[in-house]
Amino acid sequence: MSFDVRRVRADLPAVHAQAYFNAGTFGPLPRQAAEAMHAHVDFSTDRGRIGHAGLERWFGLMERARHGFARTLACPAEEVALTHCTTDGCNTVVWGLPFAPGDEVVTTTHEHPGLTAPLDELARTRGVVVRACEPELEAIAAAVTERTRLVALSHVLWTTGDVLPVTEIAGAARTKSGGRAFVLVDGAQSVGAIPVQPSSFAVDAYTVSGQKWLCGPSGTGALWVSPARLAELATPWPWYLSKSRSPAGVTDWTSARRLDGSTIGMTSLAGLVAALAWHQEQVDAGALAYADSLAMRLRFALASRPRVQVVPAPSPSQLVSFTVEGEIASAVSMRLEKAGVLVRPIPGVEVVRASVGFWNDETDVERLLAAV
Repeated sequence: MSFDVRRVRADLPAVHAQAYFNAGTFGPLPRQAAEAMHAHVDFSTDRGRIGHAGLERWFGLMERARHGFARTLACPAEEVALTHCTTDGCNTVVWGLPFAPGDEVVTTTHEHPGLTAPLDELARTRGVVVRACEPELEAIAAAVTERTRLVALSHVLWTTGDVLPVTEIAGAARTKSGGRAFVLVDGAQSVGAIPVQPSSFAVDAYTVSGQKWLCGPSGTGALWVSPARLAELATPWPWYLSKSRSPAGVTDWTSARRLDGSTIGMTSLAGLVAALAWHQEQVDAGALAYADSLAMRLRFALASRPRVQVVPAPSPSQLVSFTVEGEIASAVSMRLEKAGVLVRPIPGVEVVRASVGFWNDETDVERLLAAV
């Protein structure tokens, strides 16, 4: 059955209010997710937020969210930790690994502060050397040495939309470090936009954002950890459920759930569960191929406009970044928003970024082109 964008758009009220090209920050919220969140708030207000039944509802929402992410990542639920965002996942690995002074971290010059901020603090407090290189396989491989403890980088660059060859990078890192390097991939701009199965990439940890391409509420995310490397990570933020607590006593979890990022709001969990179910029902290979085609159409059309320069991406994704001659990125973004087109400026690199989703249609593309 061919992909029907009209069916998807019917569940996303926000895409009718403007041309929605900003899933790289927040995706449009499905009506089903909003209804689930409202229902949870109404129940909590009318019946109370906790008690034995409330506790069971909370634990049930966590498990449904964990299994929802596991289906999205095509992995067992035991390999998934729940987080509040991709930055949580990055911090879990950065502060869970046993670094020593003089250890090295390799990253790229195009990473989001959600990754670079933890690495900066790691360098400041632990005496770790952080090396940032161009986001290319050869440059990354050349930067890895026997002292490299961590290679941390994005699957899809938030600046240019380029898709990095993470499997090849992981292989090179493992070879050059003698198997010592732990490979962390920031999946903020990949999960929900391109096919992702972390266990097939030969990486060690992979972060997930709930609110971006998966169209869930903010304050949600996940971290996949390879079972073969889980034991290397300490529990960076111990909390109530970091261990199994039952009438039989307190025991250690042997799964990734010991890395859960403390309490996630139940209202957000309710919306996340509904959004993941909706996304799994609506989005298949046909939907992603449709979005890829639309993004390529936008890329070529923008490149033909006078004064517009499209940022090159050797392996392009659904992120399309561009500049407009004579205008700063924030001014272009504000001008487009006034015309009913949501994009965003990327600070530091001064580009405008359009996130082309499976909910966009040709009318959205024409509206963006006209506004530019």
